[in-house]
Amino acid sequence: MDILLDLNRGSLSYGDAVWVNGPLQKEQTTQPFTQVVAQRLYIKLTCFTGEWVLNTQYGVPYWNILGQKVSKASVDLILQQKILEERGVKELISFSSTLQNRQYSLTFRVRVVTGEISEPITITPLL
Repeated sequence: MDILLDLNRGSLSYGDAVWVNGPLQKEQTTQPFTQVVAQRLYIKLTCFTGEWVLNTQYGVPYWNILGQKVSKASVDLILQQKILEERGVKELISFSSTLQNRQYSLTFRVRVVTGEISEPITITPLL
């Protein structure tokens, strides 16, 4: 269980923790396990390697991708590997990505170690 992030792109608090006045409520935490893993993946796939001072190996090596002539297939492979190495992920069920006007976006679903399948997870990293 983690503190829930607001992942609604239309929200003014997008990417921030969901807070309500008073003690932490169950609705402010990630549940079920598929949501826990989905939020971990969102955080990991939007973090540049070296950005988190407590673990400089965490994240995606976007600095090796930005400004380089890296194919979409290579970026797909890097991100698929990052998804599969996340704790709690058993397998990648589906994966699709687009690259239009230098804007990369991916949508995927994973099976978690409990056997459940996540809702589609869409991420548009800052590439």
